[in-house]
Amino acid sequence: MTTTEFHIRPYSKRELAQLYFPDTVRSPTAVANLRNLMLRNEVLMGELREAGYRPCQRFFTPRLVRIIVRHLGEP
Repeated sequence: MTTTEFHIRPYSKRELAQLYFPDTVRSPTAVANLRNLMLRNEVLMGELREAGYRPCQRFFTPRLVRIIVRHLGEP
């Protein structure tokens, strides 16, 4: 088993979603799964909105990634 260290940096939604859902074959499904996981966490979504997150964004900034990881844990 290979383990890699997770780094806080900019990630595309697709890339971060695939890290959280590595067994998902289709990337749109992984993105939908991540979106649903985020939407169920009102505190997370509130912090993301305060940090400037908009649902139409294609990338997460390092600040947004840090917030996501604080709430969901490392992928």
